[in-house]
Amino acid sequence: MLDCEHMGRPKRTSAKRGPDSERMWRRLTSLFTSRDDWSKTWTSEEMVDYLIKHEARPPSREDAKAYRKRLLDEVQEIVRKTRKHGNHFKWETNNTVSARTRESIVEIEQAVADWSARLSRLEKQPLESSEEWGEIFDAWSAMLVQSPLSDTLQIHPEIGRTWKKFDLQLELKRLAARKSGLRFPEFEPALAMMLVKAGQWSILDLLKQRLDWRRKNNDNPFPATYNASLEQWAKQLPDVDAPSALAEGRTDLQHLHFVTIDPPDAKDFDDAICLEEHENGRTLWVAIADVAHYVAKDSSLDLSAQARATSVYLPHAVLPMLPFRLADDLCSLRADVPRLAMVIEMRIDDDNSVVSSKAHEAVILVKENLAYEETLEDTRWEGMFKLADSWQEDELRLNIQNGEQRPRIHGENTLSIEVKWPNRATKMIETFMVKTNNIVGDMLGKSGAVLPWRCHPMPDSADVQNLNKQLEALEISIQLPEPRLKSKGQDDTDELAGLLGAWAGQDIDLSGLSSNENKTEIDGYLANVSAQDARDEMLDGLRQAQEQASALRSSLRRVVDQGLFQLMNRARYDAVNIGHFGLNLDAYAHFTSPIRRYPDLVVHRQLKAMLHEKDWVYNEEEMVSLSEHCSQQGRIAQLLEWELVAMTLNCHLMQSENQNWNARVVGLRMPWIFLDLNDDGSMHGRMHLKQLSAKKNLFIDDFGLKVMGEGRDGYSESVVLELGQLFPCRIRGLDLWSGRLDLAPV
Repeated sequence: MLDCEHMGRPKRTSAKRGPDSERMWRRLTSLFTSRDDWSKTWTSEEMVDYLIKHEARPPSREDAKAYRKRLLDEVQEIVRKTRKHGNHFKWETNNTVSARTRESIVEIEQAVADWSARLSRLEKQPLESSEEWGEIFDAWSAMLVQSPLSDTLQIHPEIGRTWKKFDLQLELKRLAARKSGLRFPEFEPALAMMLVKAGQWSILDLLKQRLDWRRKNNDNPFPATYNASLEQWAKQLPDVDAPSALAEGRTDLQHLHFVTIDPPDAKDFDDAICLEEHENGRTLWVAIADVAHYVAKDSSLDLSAQARATSVYLPHAVLPMLPFRLADDLCSLRADVPRLAMVIEMRIDDDNSVVSSKAHEAVILVKENLAYEETLEDTRWEGMFKLADSWQEDELRLNIQNGEQRPRIHGENTLSIEVKWPNRATKMIETFMVKTNNIVGDMLGKSGAVLPWRCHPMPDSADVQNLNKQLEALEISIQLPEPRLKSKGQDDTDELAGLLGAWAGQDIDLSGLSSNENKTEIDGYLANVSAQDARDEMLDGLRQAQEQASALRSSLRRVVDQGLFQLMNRARYDAVNIGHFGLNLDAYAHFTSPIRRYPDLVVHRQLKAMLHEKDWVYNEEEMVSLSEHCSQQGRIAQLLEWELVAMTLNCHLMQSENQNWNARVVGLRMPWIFLDLNDDGSMHGRMHLKQLSAKKNLFIDDFGLKVMGEGRDGYSESVVLELGQLFPCRIRGLDLWSGRLDLAPV
């Protein structure tokens, strides 16, 4: 980071300077004898020849040829620089220059002095929407979004914005840095803060401009608007004609009491549930919007949806995968209107086990659109809650939960901030959707369909070892088991052969020790899935670690929780099924959100092919490409969401009177200390080690657990700060442009 007092100072130049245009101008013009010399356009060769002819000093210690070459190199460098930077020569055409007049140079030098005085004066004045500030605001906006500056913004008509070392654009950026007081090495945070503080940009403007900037830099593949022709086509789609749909063979499920349960501000209802109790037991129905009915493979709409691959949910807007008419209307399972749906029927026995399942193309009629909170005290849904509770009790899965910070923008500048924690209703819906995705994955996997499997790898062995070393160094008696790479198609001998082969760097055949009688035949879609016992062993170790950590003091508990969270690999889409470790499932395929995720739409198409006994819609080659693309788009969407949420939170912090926080230290990685401001996982900042002490030699220990300081003797060490502790800090730098938050000790 740069210290604020150094912002705006020119960088020190090397002692070895290049050719000086002013010195060359004085040298050349001192030889002029007529007006023609001043008006002449010079090539480099002509200028050198003129100097050699008229100067009365022969070269010393050089022959004439070497002298001319050295002089020509110097002149050519000056001519080259003249094209980009204003100096005592004026660029003409075809690598020629003319010498500026003395009167012109005096005018330019005065204009530079006037600009310097103006910037110094503005630095001391408050931000106002005066005409003088207006020109500056326009320049800051253009520089921030990488647009051309106004032609009127210049030092002098003859030289534009640069004169020798004075760069007007750079000086305007330095003005923003000094006015903001920020200490970031880049100017963008200062420009953004000044525009927001001056009221030139609203918070809504800020987020929109950031998205546009990312699109210009090819970092945002999600357009803010949909293709107009596709929007128009979608608007012309007719509402659902239930009788016609039933006549075409769809199952009539309009009599069932389907309800949607979503956040209160939800607009696209893509899933509905119904628990039916009857003489033969119970049936859980999960209905999902039939998007595939409207979006034909390889159509213009499909290609557009595929390119996006996901909807992006931002504090101010949704960047939808589908046009509004489909996403928020025709495919949305709104109450009291018939809708086309893909429905999974699950027969439940007295032990709450699914004894059979079936898929339907159906017509449904949702009876109620409910918010999560509305169901918590409503006894009508107690049967569904109890079923979900039972399934959750039987699960052995990783349970790591953080608060979800949900900033929302109302109008231009009004912010609301909520931290959402899971409740019984959100857990119920999640449980039912996970079960549905699992059932569809098994259903299609057994039928031989290729799918974009949602895969979650087990933790890496090296990461587990490092976490165990951390916990041992903290004297925490928690040790996680080493992850085993055994798959369902292997027995213990196969696993041993794989381990020995990896160790030896070659294949080892232990087939003579293996008993084929103990081999279990498995379906092909499960061949690469981790063996259940290997997965259970790792998950059980993680769960025990969480339980043991709950008895520790808060600082150590957060160390364990953070370590377990960072242990998790990123989930991805893959044409090869390796199972889902975090959910402890062999087969998991996203099916329940086709309005906002393209892989779900792909799964719907494969399911329809199975139901109608047609050829699969996708082959393996297509699925490999689609899976990679959707994974990449999902990662970009997540980064965009994180960034804009962080920017919005920084705007909230800028408006807040509270600048001091008792933050939790959640990460130590040279040279940064990472802190959780609210101690709930919702808002993070960072602090440079030098903020703790500019004089001491500070470093982070090998386990990433402590900040240590060397003693005066250079040998003894002292603990300055520890992972997990609460640390009083203050806001040092708010980056409204990219969401960074820098902290310093109170």
